This record gives sequence, structure tokens and C-alpha cells, in this order.
Amino acid sequence: MKIMVIDGNSILNRAFYGVRQLSNHEGLPTNAVYGFLATLFKLQDDEKPDRTVVCFDVREKTFRHLKFDSYKATRKGMPDELAAQLPVVKDVLDAMGLVRCELAGYEADDLIGTISRRANEHGDQCVVVTGDRDSLQLVGGGTTVRLVTTKMGQTTYESYDTEKFREKYGFDPIYLVDLKALMGDSSDNIPGVPGIGEKTAMQLLHDFGSLDGVYQHLDDPRIKKGARTKLEAGEQSARDSYWLATIDRNAPLELDVENLPEAKMDAQALYDMLTRLEFKNYIKRLNLSGEQAAPRLPETQVQRVTQAAEAFALLDALTASDRVFAVLSETLRAVCLLDGETASVLFADDFAENEWDDLLRRLFDGSIELVLHDAKPVAAALLARGISPDGIRFDTCIAAYVIDPTQSGYDLPRVALAYCNTELPALDLDDPAAVSPLGGQDATAAACAQHAAAIRAIYTETAEQIEQLGMRKLYYEIELPLLRVLAEMEVLGCAVEPEALRAFGDKLDARIRELTQQIYHDADGEFNINSPKQLGEVLFEKLHLSAPKKTKTGYSTSAEVLERIAEDHPIVPRILEYRQLSKLKSTYVEGLLKVISPKDGRIHTHFQQTVTATGRLSSTDPNLQNIPVRTELGRELRRMFVAPDDDHVLIDADYSQIELRVLAHISQDAHMIEAFRSGQDIHAATAAKVYHVPLEEVTPQMRSSCKAVNFGIVYGISDFSLAQDIGVTRKEAGEFIRTYLATYPGVAKYMDDIKESAKENGYVTTLFGRRRALPELKSRNFNIRSFGERVAMNTPIQGTAADIIKIAMVRVRDRLLREGLESRLILQVHDELILEAPKNEQETAMRLLREEMEAAFPMDAPLVAEAKAGHSWYDTK
Repeated sequence: MKIMVIDGNSILNRAFYGVRQLSNHEGLPTNAVYGFLATLFKLQDDEKPDRTVVCFDVREKTFRHLKFDSYKATRKGMPDELAAQLPVVKDVLDAMGLVRCELAGYEADDLIGTISRRANEHGDQCVVVTGDRDSLQLVGGGTTVRLVTTKMGQTTYESYDTEKFREKYGFDPIYLVDLKALMGDSSDNIPGVPGIGEKTAMQLLHDFGSLDGVYQHLDDPRIKKGARTKLEAGEQSARDSYWLATIDRNAPLELDVENLPEAKMDAQALYDMLTRLEFKNYIKRLNLSGEQAAPRLPETQVQRVTQAAEAFALLDALTASDRVFAVLSETLRAVCLLDGETASVLFADDFAENEWDDLLRRLFDGSIELVLHDAKPVAAALLARGISPDGIRFDTCIAAYVIDPTQSGYDLPRVALAYCNTELPALDLDDPAAVSPLGGQDATAAACAQHAAAIRAIYTETAEQIEQLGMRKLYYEIELPLLRVLAEMEVLGCAVEPEALRAFGDKLDARIRELTQQIYHDADGEFNINSPKQLGEVLFEKLHLSAPKKTKTGYSTSAEVLERIAEDHPIVPRILEYRQLSKLKSTYVEGLLKVISPKDGRIHTHFQQTVTATGRLSSTDPNLQNIPVRTELGRELRRMFVAPDDDHVLIDADYSQIELRVLAHISQDAHMIEAFRSGQDIHAATAAKVYHVPLEEVTPQMRSSCKAVNFGIVYGISDFSLAQDIGVTRKEAGEFIRTYLATYPGVAKYMDDIKESAKENGYVTTLFGRRRALPELKSRNFNIRSFGERVAMNTPIQGTAADIIKIAMVRVRDRLLREGLESRLILQVHDELILEAPKNEQETAMRLLREEMEAAFPMDAPLVAEAKAGHSWYDTK
């Protein structure tokens, strides 16, 4: 029999520090449990053990602590986020039916050693899984050790048998204890022999075999005088350390290792736990399903509605309901409406096309209070059909997002798993077979009902949370109205000039071919420029340019590396330009041509409302937020986005330095507020103060340096980064930052206060109540904690700016309609809004756009928006 014995504390601890911060919607940390299970499943697949045992430490003092108070005394306590996960992982293991061991007075190592000894004596194999090298002393006699290590986020599993151990250490595994007795172990506060390090200890063991052998040969000339003196003075410490480092393989463990029980999974309990933890992938891996668990959603009656008169009567009745929970597809071929305990399901194929259109219009005429999940695609589909999507009073997808904006997705099955502890049945209403009379309409109807019931359960909890968290204005006045605005923008799209785009692509192609030949000439031969391996060999071996250390995968040829050596050889800037133009060609020219709609010749991007943790919008298919603006060629792409004809123009307005204005308002820094109120160039005004010169004497270089600090300060810019940005020494950059913060004391105070507030509360908020949790601030890892501090400083600024632009979008859209204008919003990119307007409305639309943007939120550092018009997006800049 093959027994796998896992050091539970060791693997859980490594998982905690090796897996990014995760939590479920309750706020329970889950990363350690997730990583622990990943390791468990990986090793079960690799080792295929007959039995698995997991051993844990207990809080009581062990026999080692009772003899030596100093044992492990320097170890820090378990972080609260890890301690909270320890009982959870034990419960999961119990539900999986795995044997779990712990014993007061003994460490997990002792239990593992005892189990491995008993297994070997009975002729069984034993595989020990741990992250602690101390357990390598157990190798031999039928026991191997799988050592789990994590570096740079990558977990490796290294197996040790006697031969592998000897190859690495040069002696038998049992003598690992002798090594620790000599050199000590600071992590466990085992002293060893003071002054004897690892190198000397290894040599002593190679020469004399064991600790006893060393002390039997103290007069041997191979032991230098200094080492001999240390060994003589530290003999008792060495003997004590030997005792401390030795795993007790005779612990009084009441476990019949010869007759370990087979794992018998409690499917219902395990399903409940994994759904609460929101580990959907593990539920699938273990082939668990909601059928094994008690139902988490109330049973609903499903009724099919197939007659028009019956359907209209239903909709009339639903106008009296407080909330109706609706499930629809983007193709609008099926509708499920849950009211009370009855889910009514309607399929388009049961009605005439004009009847179905009339039903949809009636459903969305605003008289029925509707709750949907991810309503924007449905709203866009209705608009494309000529139906106004009114009556959407709540969107549970957006609600789940504003409550916790750091999750990786908000599709209904994932959110239902989090809020309802329920795995929903698969449902694809866009699949023709699912809604066809010849397909499985009954199964589809039943699944629809469960999805609608999940929406109701999520609504009940999230609506209350939004109130409790002070997010009412954010949700009902910003995010929910924005849904309609974004749907309208997606349907309208923006006009492009495909021929100009193709011509631009040809221009790029010509330059790329020219660069390719120049690069081949510089390299004295052809090679694959797109291959990092071949490029690294050319640059750092053939041309002998200075290179970072070579890794297992070869040389790094990242943009950061190449920019550092750009002046060392003409080939480097050519490669950088080649990459830039190749990306422009593939991502934007070819990418944009692919997504031009054959119906109207316009591009219809999809705005993402629930992706970024700061609240900013993003876009996909295509991503218009990343249209390059820093290079002239990149800016040329904006020429391709145009007014549809000579009777229309594009109007572009963007906020002037909105994040700095928000910073001034939030920090209440008097100097910064005054600079904005007086209309000064903020970067020049900053330079005048920092350099102590009159405003008119500020040089472009001074202004540029202060611009770098102004934009970088709330991102926690370091002296190292600033030094690279403005071309000074690190010391000079550090002094520059200190002078800057002394110039703007309000900003300095804000940065200190927000970090302290975030640590105390565990989150930060924008001025509109948008909240972001920051568990990173409690991490012991310096880099993770520093990231949390930077996010704490930046999120209130960037998030508030994102909220303001959203408010502006809603205000602009509503006012355009209110004043009866034909001008319409078509694009939002970061801090700018773009309208498509008839020329006869140009001046009115420009004024309206500027007014609504500037009035979106009154601040002590007033918002300023500049509007310009032109035939193309490029012309408006």
C-alpha cells in the first residue's frame, strides 16, 4: 500500500503566501485553502496514493517547548487571515473523508515520522509531502519526501529518495539532524554551535560522518583552530540542538496505520463548503452537483405561456408586483418572469413575430418593475430591435460588482455560487436548440426558473448590502442609469474609414519591411525578430551587448530591457520601433478591420461596466481605451474614426487634469487648490514652488520633472522610479519627492491619513462611496503590503474621477434628449467623451457637453472640460 502523509501546516502556510489574496463574498479569506487543495489534488494525481493522511500542529506546547522555552520563540504568530482558514481546511478534509491527525504535545513532524516508520515496518510505501526540509531526515526505508517550494509564484514539487539526498548533501538523510545540530536553524531558534555556519558544518560531516564523529576527532588537524575552539565551547548547545532537531518517530499516536480507512466523501457537506468558498473549479473536479445538497433556493412552479392573450394578461397582472425577476437572452428568443412562486416561461417560436415584438414592448414599457442580471446586453438587443428598454429597476450583476469590485467575474452562475451557495444548471438561451420546439424547451424552462430564483435571492441580499454600505447614490444614480447609456452607445457605434485604415496598414507594412532589412544588416544575417530566444542570442551573444542575467528560458528582451540599452547599438531602437509598428498593424489596423459591422459600416465596441476595481470603464471587441496616443503614428489611428458624412462632426471634450483636481479637493491642500482656481498651469506652478523661482522663470525641464511627480505621487512613486523618469540620481529624486511633499503639505497628510484609515478599516472609498477592500495591507510580505498602500492612496482619486465621468455621461445623454437634439454620445475613453452631432447643432452640443461635464460634481478645484469639433477624432485634438 502507498500512503501519502501531508504536513498540513507547512502546505497551508506556503499556499497562503504563494497564492494571491482571495476571499469569498462574505469576506472570508480563501487563498490558503485554495492553494492547499491545488497541492493536494496535484499530488494525488502524481502519486496516486492508496490512502492520504494530513497531520497538523496543535496550539499546546510540545515536549520540545517544555524542555527549552526558546524553541521556536522567535517565530511570529499566524496572521489572522491564515488563522481564519485553518479550521476551514480541516472541515474540507473531513468532508473529503481523508484521515486527519493532530496530537497535543507533539508537532506534525513527529506524527509524520511515526506514521512513516509504522508504514515502512509493515512493508508499505510512504510519501511525505511538506515544505519543511527538516523532514528530509525521514528519507529511506520505504519513505520518500516530496518537497514543495514556491518561488516567484511558481510551485515546484521535488522528490527525495536516499540516492537523491546523497547526491545533494553528500551523506545519508539521517545525518541531516547532525547538520542542524552543528549549524543551527534560525527559523526554529535552534542554536547549533555558535559561529559554525553551513559550509563548515557540511565539511565536518563529510570528514567525520556524524556529530559524535566530529567530537571524537576534535584533535584532527582537518579541524581548524578557530572551529575547534567554537566546537569545544558549543558542545552542549550542539547536543541540545541535536535533540531539538530530531523528529520523534515514536509518538503515542492512536492510529492504525496498517488499516487506514478508505476515503469516504460526504458529497453534500463538501458541496456546501466548496460552494461557500466559491471554488467552482474544484466542485467540477470532484464531480459534485447541487443535486447532492439541500436546495438553497425555494421551489418554484414553472408554467409555459404559449398564447398571446394569456401572455398579455400575465404582463398586465405583473404591473401590480413589487419586483419581477426576469431572465432573457441577447437574441430575445425566450423570456422567464418570476413573480411569487411562479415562473412563467415564454418562447418566441410559440408566437407570431409581430406578437412577440408587441410582448417585448409591453414587458419593457416601464410599467413592470424588472430585476435582471447583466441587463446591458438585453437592453442593447432591445434597442437594436427598436424597443426602448424601460423598467429595469435593478441589475444584480452590477450590484455584486459595486459591493466587491475585485472578483474575477460576475456571471450569474458565479454570483449565485457566492450568494446562494447554489450551483445553477447550465443555460444557454442563445442556443437555437434550447428554445426550439424541437429541442429541450421543458428542460430550458426549468433551468430558467432556477436562474430567476437565483436572481431574486441575490437581489434580496445585494439590495440590502448596498443600503448598509452607503452605496445608494453610487448604485441608483450612477451605475444603474449608466447601463442604459452604454447600451445606446454600443448600438449606435462609431463610423470609420476602412480604406484609410487599409492605406495606413500599407504604410506600416512598408516601414516594417524597411526596418526588417536594417535589423538583418545590423545583425549580419537573418533571424526571427519575433523570437525572444533568437533575438536574445543576436543581441547578447553575437553583438555582445550588455545583458541581464541569463535565465533558464534565455535572455529577457522585454521593452524595459531594450530601452536601457537603446543607445548601445542602432539595432535596438530599430527593434523597438519594429515591435511598435507590428503591434499597430496586427492589433489595431487588422483588428479594427475585422470588427467593422457589415450592416452599417460602423464599429460597435462593448463597454465593460464590471471589470476594473477602481470603477473605470473598459471596452472590448475592439478595445478603444488603448488606442495609442503617445506616438504620432499611434495618434494617426484617430483619423480613421470619423463623422458619418459631411453633414456631421465629431465633438470631443476631455477633463483637464481631473485626477489632480480630485487630489486637490480630497487633500484640501490650499496651494494646489489655489493654483487650479487661478487657472495656473499646475505643473509650472508646482515647479515654481519646488524650485523656489518665479512662475515666469520655470524652464521646460523643471515643469517636466514636476509633471512626473504630480502624476506619480498618488501612485506611490518611488525615488527609484522618479529617478528613471526624470534622469537624475536616486538620491536627488528622493530629495525632490521630499521637497514636493513639503510644498504640498495637504497632499502629504492625505497620503499618510488614507494609508492609516485603510489599515484600520480594511478598505478605502471614493467620494461617492465606491468601496475597495484592501486585505493586502495586512500581509507580511513587504511587496504585497506596499502594493496595498499604493492602491489605498490611488483608488479614492482614480475611483472618484471614474465616478465623475460616469455622472457626466448620464447628464450629457439625458440633456441631449431633454433638449430634443439629435447629437449622441458614441465613445468614452478615460477622461474624454465624444459626440456625433449634426453640423447645425455643433455649437449647442459643444456648449452642452462642456457644461454638463464641468457641472458633474462641484469641487474646490473646479472641473474644467475643453471641447473641440472636427471631421475625425484626430481633428478634435
